[in-house]
Amino acid sequence: MAMAFNFTADLLVSDGDNTTAILLALQALSETQVLVGIPEEQTGRESDVLTNAALLYIQSNGSPLNNIPARPVIEPALEKSNDKLGQLMGDAAKKALSGDQSGMNSALETAGLAGEAAVRAWFTSPDNGWAPNAESTQKAKERKGSTDPRPLIDTGELRRSITYVVRRDAG
Repeated sequence: MAMAFNFTADLLVSDGDNTTAILLALQALSETQVLVGIPEEQTGRESDVLTNAALLYIQSNGSPLNNIPARPVIEPALEKSNDKLGQLMGDAAKKALSGDQSGMNSALETAGLAGEAAVRAWFTSPDNGWAPNAESTQKAKERKGSTDPRPLIDTGELRRSITYVVRRDAG
């Protein structure tokens, strides 16, 4: 999983009806991460001994030995969506500051879903700048029945394995 957002702020909290709820929500927010990638339990592939996580690692970093150019996925997709994701994480922080822990959790889920969508969309985005498939790769894809010439698009299994997790880590 990649890319977590960290927020820090100096707060002056005065006594009031909502102080405890605000402090609890802020504590929960500080212990929560929104992660986008391939969770370990979803890394298996239907027809290969290579896991989705391993395949994504190889594709993202390339393999000169196997003539595979680097085609990074998660980091550039999240960077491209940084403004939108930052706004969504800010919404979660605002909910926490108002003491609305349920709203905060909902906003974190929304941010995670937006991150997942951004990474999945990166596979077909012209902004990814990926090198086209080699002719030998294209012919191998055609033999397997793929009609999509784009890199990393064959069965869609790798792209579908990208998801998000909202995880609270108490320490």
